Amino acid sequence: MLKLNRKYLLLFTVAFMLRVLYIFVPSFDYYAKSFPVSFNASEQVSDAKTYVKLADGLLEKGYPSVNGKLVMFSGYVYPFVLAVFLFLTRNLILLYIFQAALSASVCLMTAKISTMISRNENHGLISGYLWAFYYPAFMTISRPLTEPVFIFIFVGTILFVVSRIRKHDDFKIGSYVLAGLLISIAALTRAMLFYVFFIMLAVYFVYTFINTRKADYKIIFTVLAFVILQVPWTYLGYNNYGRITLGSSNGGGNLLLGTYIKGGGEYSQDVFGDPDHPIHLFDSLAARYQWSDAQKDSAYFESAKIQIKDNIKNHPLESVRLMVYQISRFWLNVPFNHKSGIGNNINIFATIVLMVFMFYGYVRLRRINKGISEMLFILIFLFCLPHAITISILRYSFPIIPLMYIFSGFGIYSFYEKIKNRRKGKISGGLR
Repeated sequence: MLKLNRKYLLLFTVAFMLRVLYIFVPSFDYYAKSFPVSFNASEQVSDAKTYVKLADGLLEKGYPSVNGKLVMFSGYVYPFVLAVFLFLTRNLILLYIFQAALSASVCLMTAKISTMISRNENHGLISGYLWAFYYPAFMTISRPLTEPVFIFIFVGTILFVVSRIRKHDDFKIGSYVLAGLLISIAALTRAMLFYVFFIMLAVYFVYTFINTRKADYKIIFTVLAFVILQVPWTYLGYNNYGRITLGSSNGGGNLLLGTYIKGGGEYSQDVFGDPDHPIHLFDSLAARYQWSDAQKDSAYFESAKIQIKDNIKNHPLESVRLMVYQISRFWLNVPFNHKSGIGNNINIFATIVLMVFMFYGYVRLRRINKGISEMLFILIFLFCLPHAITISILRYSFPIIPLMYIFSGFGIYSFYEKIKNRRKGKISGGLR
């Protein structure tokens, strides 16, 4: 056991030190020129700037807000976490180190999940080290962005569920409730999980019934726990906006831009340089009539539905191509209007190789633990699928990379063992 603990301690130390190095050594930061690290909360840009504003509003009003008005851009959890650090200091060093520790902890959780599924410690360590060296995710550690917190909660929830299954806990009611609470907290960090949760729950119910001929009605406790934790945030939105907003209010804009064929489904000049694009009309109306962000997002969403219908009816081939592009951007960060740099090209190559090992590892791991392997693979698919019709960038794939590495790690381990056994067979045959 002591030997095992030392291996996990080394894994955490390596992962944590790499992330700290990224924070404090600019030359180690591939994104430094386009998205420089700043320790000053007031100097943040893009989404990071938005989160700082929401956290400042939370400190002032008790909920994420801008100019005294509720903003449901990102859920409640991350603005709350950020507000805790901003309450202490406007210097974000402590936040970045905290996020580095969370990300390094994900290495341990990924390793533990892998080991529990395959009962092989080497498989677990390979999976853990793959996440430890996954360089693109370092970018979110040294900026006030949701990913480190969300990934920690998300993978931690999966670890809890898998551990209950492996211990033959038979999922007592308390386990169902706690799983629902954890998933709900994660959904209050990244709203897309709201929809993934209910689809995944339906898949689990059907899958369990088909394989065991028993209906697992206890999942109602998971649903109740999930919903109860969502009620205060949803009520706050209804009380301020007069409409129910599930999770967050930034999905409509991403959907409208992500399905705009002329603009390539990205933030492009074809959008921002086109005065007739619906997004400019709604922004103008929002400024004139002081719409809330939820009202504006609702208008985006309604316009996106019309746009999607038109795409399918009048531009079916272009629609399919755009969806393929979005999935490619989700996993590989290409294609975009701008050229891909050498760092991204290296990541493309590494990701493709590891995806091959992921499929190979899934086939092999399924022989050992069919149920958990299939459910995790379905979860990866469900998380990926919605990004076919919305703005998609590499950062959005980070939460499921540890799940991918569970299979990639076993694929690498199995492939290595296969080669090693073949060599042993040749040597044994030569000695006969």
